[in-house]
Amino acid sequence: MGFLQAVYSLGTVASKRNEDSPLADISNFLQLPYPLTEVGSSDNRAKNSSIVYVIRVWLEATEPSSDVLDIRGISKIDRIEYGAIGSGENEIKERCLYRDPVGSNVSWRFSPLHKLGKGGKNLLEDLLGKKGDWTKDDKCTFYKIYSRVLKDYEDSGYFSIDSAKRVMADLAANVDRIVEYLSDKKNPHFLLFGLKQGETFLYPGEIPAFVEYFRSKLNPDTDSESQAESRPNKSAYCALCGKSECKQVTLDRVFKFATFDKPGFLPGTKDGAGIREKVFPVCEDCYEILSAGKEEMERRFVNDTVIPIPNHLLYVIPEVVFDQTEYLQRASRYTKDFLIKGIRNEVNLFNSLARHEEGLVYHFLFAEINQAQLIIHSFIEDVPPTHLKQLEQSWIKTCHAFSGDSDSEQSGRYSLDIAFKQIFAVLMSMAGKREQEQKVMKEKAIAIVSALLNGERVETSELKTLIVSRLAGLFTDPDWLKPKGKNSIPGRLKIIGMAEVMDFLGRANKEDNYESGLVGKVC
Repeated sequence: MGFLQAVYSLGTVASKRNEDSPLADISNFLQLPYPLTEVGSSDNRAKNSSIVYVIRVWLEATEPSSDVLDIRGISKIDRIEYGAIGSGENEIKERCLYRDPVGSNVSWRFSPLHKLGKGGKNLLEDLLGKKGDWTKDDKCTFYKIYSRVLKDYEDSGYFSIDSAKRVMADLAANVDRIVEYLSDKKNPHFLLFGLKQGETFLYPGEIPAFVEYFRSKLNPDTDSESQAESRPNKSAYCALCGKSECKQVTLDRVFKFATFDKPGFLPGTKDGAGIREKVFPVCEDCYEILSAGKEEMERRFVNDTVIPIPNHLLYVIPEVVFDQTEYLQRASRYTKDFLIKGIRNEVNLFNSLARHEEGLVYHFLFAEINQAQLIIHSFIEDVPPTHLKQLEQSWIKTCHAFSGDSDSEQSGRYSLDIAFKQIFAVLMSMAGKREQEQKVMKEKAIAIVSALLNGERVETSELKTLIVSRLAGLFTDPDWLKPKGKNSIPGRLKIIGMAEVMDFLGRANKEDNYESGLVGKVC
């Protein structure tokens, strides 16, 4: 419940930022096609070699402001850098009118946008198909653009008859221009359809027909009549605001890991008659705010460097404990900036989190990206900044014990981030080359860090046994003792790292011998 309240709070803050927008009624559902943190510019090409480009397709329509667009063809095709779409994140969202598809198997998209990715070897074949006829190759890009993006505008009545075919005919006639742009194989591209109005390119969010199409797709009636009849006719209550007699939305519409097709993280049950109504239903107003909060969480409050394992993420969702308006009025500038900017680019994350004043608590979500899935490994609620400060003090005492004094040169190691990375490094260094063994060690490391964050006692005897049982084999491995890799750590330092981890866990557990100072300096 705390996690959902925190996401809701993020959504409330985002909603206030968007309340003056001309698209205020749908702005909470808008997303960025690409994170702006991944966007380079012509000014920093040396620092960031990956620049997202937009291939703009200027459509010619008889009346751009019409509810039904009569598309006559393509006026021109050009390319700009992604960041040039607007002056900031909100303007880019509103102009692109983008939202992730509801699934890979649906034949429509929220906006006239198609992600092309980076260019490959056989560009012409990728676009038009192996035989050059895109209409007969459902694997090629042009077929996907027609069937997944454009055709539904026509089927839904927002394009006049044959508009989509006329667009595709002109797109095929201009394929050489797209191939030319995609020959830049280092940078991702996406195709964006808009309208020509004089010498101006109208983005989807500036075109009434595209905006109305987006609105129509937000709350599709997915239940068939027979399914609707099988639903129990009971009063519905929103689990967040308590509103009664409201249309319900379930959390699988918000979070990827909240699924009903199998026992999931939030529902915790399989789908069936009457199940959805019992598993945390929310009203449409709360669904809108949760959607905005989820977008804030995904864009700002996720970090991919804390867990030193590929494809693993840490979400840190802050929650204001007291009245939000009153708290934000008296909160420091540092805390206000944190709630706006998030943690994505934070280097010493836990050190930063510990510096915030009371009034905030954190919820931690350890997750793994596996293709389209988001696998949840651990979830910890209600961690105050004071607890992080206590853990950091325990780690500082460990650093003092192993360095021999409180030398300021060692202060760079005092961050709690270093302690957690040390835990991962020690456990992963004891894993063999087999994938299954690495998976076990990874899960143990996540479990230990999660327990520390949750204020639980970590059972150290099992870890000690694990370390001792591995030592004999590790000492006979020349590559472990004297690794050949350029940045590899020699076994001697890994042994010290193991001892530091055990010392830190003992202090975090508040074991008597550590707190009384009986453990002397090790080296």
